Amino acid sequence: MSGQQTSFNGGFIMTIESLLQLFVNGLSESFILMLATMGIVIIFKTSYTTNFSQGMIAAFAAFVVATLVPIFINMIPGIQTVTALILSVFCAVIVAFLMGLFIDTMILRKAKFIHSAGKQIITMGLVLILSGVIPLIFGVIPMTIPFLADTSTAKVFSFFGMRLSMSYHNYYASIIAFVVLTIVFLSLRFTKWGLGVRATASNEIVANMMGVNTRLITAMSWAIAGGLGALAASLYAPNAGSLTPALMNTIQVDAFLASVLGGFTSFYGPLVGAVLLPMTNIYVKYFYGLWSKVIVYSLLLIVVLIKPIGLFGKRIAKKV
Repeated sequence: MSGQQTSFNGGFIMTIESLLQLFVNGLSESFILMLATMGIVIIFKTSYTTNFSQGMIAAFAAFVVATLVPIFINMIPGIQTVTALILSVFCAVIVAFLMGLFIDTMILRKAKFIHSAGKQIITMGLVLILSGVIPLIFGVIPMTIPFLADTSTAKVFSFFGMRLSMSYHNYYASIIAFVVLTIVFLSLRFTKWGLGVRATASNEIVANMMGVNTRLITAMSWAIAGGLGALAASLYAPNAGSLTPALMNTIQVDAFLASVLGGFTSFYGPLVGAVLLPMTNIYVKYFYGLWSKVIVYSLLLIVVLIKPIGLFGKRIAKKV
């Protein structure tokens, strides 16, 4: 009898450990998705539209990283690969920042009779342009981005006697994403830019009348969103393997779904959705295998049907 009890307890602990390991495995994916989602939300809150080219800008930035890493290694004697990678990511974030700034100031604002749907169509056109420009600039030879750390070893955690592990790349990627997201939220809460974003999101016309430079706020939002996408792509690409223009397509789609799930009317809701979506997919896949996507998307559809504004969305009352 005691042998059966020991076997049961051991099996139960192994099951809990496996479920917790799945959670740890999904952390880095969730953080990367949160970066991409935050970029989408910031643009939506200030421009009242969705940027469909966000993923393609991020993919372009990943190619910039892959190009610059060997250049830095060859130019600077004795430089470590990780140092070259960090410098390359920094440059790519600046490139994506400038691309976002250019799209808002030089493309969207130059369009006549522009509206939300028109902005979406323009960003769809940018997807086609960038997908054709990327191989012209970077060629068709397969390119990769190195990992942040050696993948032969893993970071091991002890949790109530259970051993959980995470690759060092995913560990550092999660920390970087967490720090950046914290900085963005603190900026939204305590800086003049954040106040402008919240005022513009509340009512652009009133914010403009109160002296808020809404054009500058919008431009900076597009630029920051581009930088967030570049960072997300740089952290995601090493695990993805060879770079392609479609590198961030899945992340882009999931970021939109996370925004819908959490609710576009809040800043934190979509980020909660960015955690729930991959975690749900991981656990459903563990139990149901190939049916995971069907089940997850079906659950998402049910949530949207029950609460169209999202889990944390708020109805906006307009006064006439």
